[in-house]
Amino acid sequence: MAKRSSYYRPAFDIFAPLYDLGIWLIGLLLGGEKRLRTFIIEETNPVQGCKVLEICCGTATTVLLSAEKGALAYGLDISHGMLNVAREKAQRQKVKLELVQADTISIPFKEKVFDRVVASMGLHEMPFDVTMNVLKEVKQVLKSGGRLIIFDYHQGEGLAGLLQKIFFMFSEHDEAKEFIRADLQKELREAGFKSFNRRLLAKGALQIVTAEA
Repeated sequence: MAKRSSYYRPAFDIFAPLYDLGIWLIGLLLGGEKRLRTFIIEETNPVQGCKVLEICCGTATTVLLSAEKGALAYGLDISHGMLNVAREKAQRQKVKLELVQADTISIPFKEKVFDRVVASMGLHEMPFDVTMNVLKEVKQVLKSGGRLIIFDYHQGEGLAGLLQKIFFMFSEHDEAKEFIRADLQKELREAGFKSFNRRLLAKGALQIVTAEA
């Protein structure tokens, strides 16, 4: 069992069997889960033989899509419940996927081994200091010129911003509010990344960010 971080919550394990359903329902409000994951895969571009790691992978839906396209796929999560579901999905789909239970503040891989690292809806769960440590860890395991792809919340505007605030009141912790207020570009630069590109989705309530190691 991996050592539990300050951002670990028992709910990660308890609700793991219902996680995919919950994400699908939320996705309906944001243009559809499949559509959103397609955007992530487009940015990841997991070509044959590309080595892809997803941190905070949950039930591994996104990284399984990379594996299906021929990437050497790895999923890392601190929750054994999430990984159990991910393992079952990989077996059903007959897709090769390496799953590791570990904390993202200490990624258990050698330096410069991955072409892509994906962080999908995971960073907003972490306190600021943990996020910075995670970004530095990701930078270390990425090859020179490799890319980090972040899919997460962004500060929505207008009606999207209002709905986001209501959603946060009932479904998110303070870390999520801190995340959307933070200067992600500055954090990535301080972690050693060279470039920064952002694509806004769902009326600005979501973002896909790519950064080069």
